[in-house]
Amino acid sequence: MDHPQTPIDPTGPGHDEFRFDSVMPAQFYPPRRRPAEFEPIMRLMGAILIDAVRCFQNNFEARLSSAQNEFREARSWIFDNRADGPFSFESVCNALQIDSRGLRDSLLRWKRDRQAGAKPRIIRRSPVNIAGPMGLSRSSKNFEL
Repeated sequence: MDHPQTPIDPTGPGHDEFRFDSVMPAQFYPPRRRPAEFEPIMRLMGAILIDAVRCFQNNFEARLSSAQNEFREARSWIFDNRADGPFSFESVCNALQIDSRGLRDSLLRWKRDRQAGAKPRIIRRSPVNIAGPMGLSRSSKNFEL
């Protein structure tokens, strides 16, 4: 990434793999151009947006009524076009400089793919092994768990 505010193009290569989780932190925390007192508000807005997208994705095919309610609430908030308050989806996206229409389109594409039976692509991380198995040094091999 050449610049911390370079937008991620969800229609570029690998667009079918786009998940909100792949948004870079630099997109939420741009270089300070505002007074420091706005930073907590921006972090709150970012957390609200991330939570809504996760609720939408994690509870999309939920069977429990509580999870279905979370999905409906997230869907309602995300797809509400009114900017009637400081924490509406439109207001949050504008404050964070995120293309609200692009995010909605990406979520709809994700939903269509899931309904078609596409498996979610997950980036798997290998565990970091610093001192051998379970962090034990070689001298403690005889230690039984």
